Amino acid sequence: MTMKSLLLGAAAGIATLGAARAADLPMTKAEPVEYVKVCSTFGPGFFYIPGTDTCLKIGGEIRADYRAYGNTKHETRDVNRVAFQGEGRIWFDARTDTDWGLLRSYFQINADGYTYSKTGNGKSNNFAVDKAFIQFGGLTAGFAHSFFGYYDNFYGDTIFGPYYAESSTVNLLAYTAQFGGGFSATLSIEDGREHRIQGSTIENSGIFYGGQQYPDVVGVLALDQSWGYLQASGAIHQFRSSEADLTDFGIRKNKVGWAAGGTALLKIPYFDNGHFIVEGQYADGALEYLGAGNTEFGTVDDYGFKDATTNALKSGKGWSIVGELGGNITPVLGANLVASYIDTKATGLKIQEATVSANLIYTVVKGFTVSPEITYVWGKIKQDGIKTDENVVEGGVRLKRTF
Repeated sequence: MTMKSLLLGAAAGIATLGAARAADLPMTKAEPVEYVKVCSTFGPGFFYIPGTDTCLKIGGEIRADYRAYGNTKHETRDVNRVAFQGEGRIWFDARTDTDWGLLRSYFQINADGYTYSKTGNGKSNNFAVDKAFIQFGGLTAGFAHSFFGYYDNFYGDTIFGPYYAESSTVNLLAYTAQFGGGFSATLSIEDGREHRIQGSTIENSGIFYGGQQYPDVVGVLALDQSWGYLQASGAIHQFRSSEADLTDFGIRKNKVGWAAGGTALLKIPYFDNGHFIVEGQYADGALEYLGAGNTEFGTVDDYGFKDATTNALKSGKGWSIVGELGGNITPVLGANLVASYIDTKATGLKIQEATVSANLIYTVVKGFTVSPEITYVWGKIKQDGIKTDENVVEGGVRLKRTF
């Protein structure tokens, strides 16, 4: 036997022995590797949470605002100044299709540094929950935009200048019924404390809201079509003073305020995202639904106004309107023009304000825009027969990165 034959025989024996021993070992199955899969059901950006049938989208944006503000009626150095603000936002949108309809949860948090304010001395770092709600079929529960208003929720973010419309995020419980053909109706029970304009402008101070006995009730009828959107809204709001105030001013006969509004949106097909929208509202004792908390030169409140003859508390009344025309002029250049007006009054006090804002939005690269903007605000205040005119000019630029 040659050396070559001997080596080949030894190798064959070792291979046979190894195979026999391997056959005696227990068989193990490799654990499956879970990959993140794209979820196309709800649009771009969603992915399946591994191991579930829930789709998740994570998004956010960073804003950097630089503004200059001037009031020609004031000569104090506190009013005429520049103001910077940085803000970060992040949101989580989780959706699951069920036999009972869509199950959705949405959560957004905002954080900013050195907040822009109407006076030059204001600065702060804020971290706040912007929205946190659950939707299941027609049910909406949690911290969400009031169903009364439409413009602020879907279009108000196009500018940073002021405007007057319902703009509150509130704790609510709502149900929306769909009737087909784009028709829907919503009944929303909303926390009335989020809809308060606190009384503070009468001669005698110390007029405060009492405890909430029942929440606000908001009703909405809407028509959603390919050409646009129509909405009619109504709200009932309790306004009542605290017990301490009753000693000084007596019990009011009317403790219920109300508001009514309407929205009309027309989509302009000649431009990408082309739109013209108008929203108006009237309120009696429920001025937050007008956007009265956003006024520049003063506030007429829900109540707290002393009638000179009866010594009773009276409700504040008023109306407001906002309109916007906008769209993309080219694939990288958009523009928006926004105008609004508010007129509120009570015993001895009347405030009127008008705003006009215009901006251009230039997309440098996808997800990064630069937006120069200019705003003019005019106001007239009449208190106890004395009239005061105000005006403000504001200009600035916003850099925004969205992801």
